[in-house]
Amino acid sequence: MPTPPRRRKHDYNHKLEGVYGEFGADAGVQAFYVQAVLAPAQLRLISLISDIQGSERWSVRDLFQRDVDNSRVTQALLPYLQDSSKIKFFNPLTLTVLPMDANGTSVLQSMPKVIESVYEDEGNKWVSLERENHFRVRWIKESPQYAEIEWNDIRSRLVAIDGQHRLSALKRFLEDRGVSSYEDFMDWRIPVVIVSFRAKADRSDSPGVLEVVRSIFVYINTEAKEVNEARKILLSDESVNDVCTQELLERSHENDLKPRSERAPGCLPLLFYDWRGEETIRRAIHAPAAVKSVEELRDWFEWYILGKDFDPKQETAFGINPTHSLHSAFHDRKLSHADSKAVRALAKEDLLPAVAYLLENLVPYQSYVSHLRELETEYEHKEQSDLARHAFDELRFGTNHADASIKDEVANVLLEIKERIEKGKRKYLKGLLGLDIGMRGVMHAFGKLRQRFGNPNWREYSKWYTTSLNLVYEEGLLDLAASRGGKKFLLHIAKDHNETIINYRLEDAPRALGAYLELLVAAYGHPWPTSWGMRWPALGEICLDTLKNTVVRGYKKQVRPQLREEYPAGGKDLTKAVNKEANRLAGNQMRRFERKLETLTATTDA
Repeated sequence: MPTPPRRRKHDYNHKLEGVYGEFGADAGVQAFYVQAVLAPAQLRLISLISDIQGSERWSVRDLFQRDVDNSRVTQALLPYLQDSSKIKFFNPLTLTVLPMDANGTSVLQSMPKVIESVYEDEGNKWVSLERENHFRVRWIKESPQYAEIEWNDIRSRLVAIDGQHRLSALKRFLEDRGVSSYEDFMDWRIPVVIVSFRAKADRSDSPGVLEVVRSIFVYINTEAKEVNEARKILLSDESVNDVCTQELLERSHENDLKPRSERAPGCLPLLFYDWRGEETIRRAIHAPAAVKSVEELRDWFEWYILGKDFDPKQETAFGINPTHSLHSAFHDRKLSHADSKAVRALAKEDLLPAVAYLLENLVPYQSYVSHLRELETEYEHKEQSDLARHAFDELRFGTNHADASIKDEVANVLLEIKERIEKGKRKYLKGLLGLDIGMRGVMHAFGKLRQRFGNPNWREYSKWYTTSLNLVYEEGLLDLAASRGGKKFLLHIAKDHNETIINYRLEDAPRALGAYLELLVAAYGHPWPTSWGMRWPALGEICLDTLKNTVVRGYKKQVRPQLREEYPAGGKDLTKAVNKEANRLAGNQMRRFERKLETLTATTDA
């Protein structure tokens, strides 16, 4: 018999016994697991991702675990668990072992190598998979039903990647000794599956620890139970538009993680975005300072800037030609892990800086962001600066680490800051640009004009577009109440004769406010570089025809009730009269608008 390999000393202070299992090595990564049971007291061994200090500051796409909805735990799950009249059963909690650094404070970026070994122990042949000093899984080679997992709770954290609400309810039950069902609860055995992963070959593009855990979380939560749309967007590695949304948010996230003195002052703060997708009892919680949601950002990319995933329009926007390394991925309509990383890098070169430049330099947004930054500076210099720092952390990251003794004081300061933020919104985000319709028009024109101009350099184009758009804004041409512009031009484009906002859906922008802004931005930015191709007469003709059709349609709705009295029998006579009057009124409005455009283009030509 060969001599068994020398056994290393281990420093593992926890162990669970169970059944071993594994899956194939798709994408070069193999999942292996131990299915086991926990006594209630062992629930203290498990953490939520949110329990790991600093996890709220992880990269946008690594914040895969939803915040615990305490209302759901309190009102639904905990009463169910504690009700002795109800039969209890639930699926196993899905756990993983996160390898931590030597101090136990941060998750390792790269996946430590798994060492596989086979040895004999007490007459049995064991197979072992070990991340040395972190954890070890081993099982009897011919009898995987005899397996165990051991780990070091300083160098590893046993965390829930699915079932966090059940885990929270179970932990609260464990601490609530006063309920009559407590003694019965202590006899429960709670099912868990502890999963880990290993790369099957040495590859430079092997995913990191959090990337692998995130991919499993996505599968569990999209195949078993839906996460909300915002969270799905933040988790996706397979959609180009989702990846671009993540990286746009990450730009703000990275900036806000820096000390305040080192932040780029013009960069949109995280407060600007409703980026966490928080919920209570399945209902969205709106972030108080947020202007745009994750879903809205993704829709801008899909509807206006890039087009649907893998469409030719998207390839053109990125400059992907047949020789480009991403061409085959777009042809196959599928992103591998490596492709996803390449898309992120490509988007960050020119596209995302161009989109960010527009958002950061649009006058009303710039004013609102300055208000938020000044507010934080003001509170930093108050006596309550320590409380305010925690309050701003909660606004920005969804949680704070204030000591329990000052939690109530932090909550009071947070309420005060929220009220100041709301006043700032009302002051700076007025009119159409304070509503979704406004930025949908802006983003349609941003994407469409670039196409019409032959797809010039993103950054150069964005500076030109933003400068022209600000002139449009400052002239009052996006203000529904401005008699000198917006009020007379926007009728039946953005509002109807009853003062109701219209044409606000994503699909409406190309024929309404988007076309209106194409014309105005192009006119205020005229003449544009000769290398951009399309000249003013052709562009004006295309957009004016589109816009006139929309305005005529609006006037038809306006005049039909007025003319019905003259044509009580209805029919063709009424329709003919409606068409005639609608075309007359629309013609008058469009001629006024054309004269405005002619004035602008004539002035710039001179």
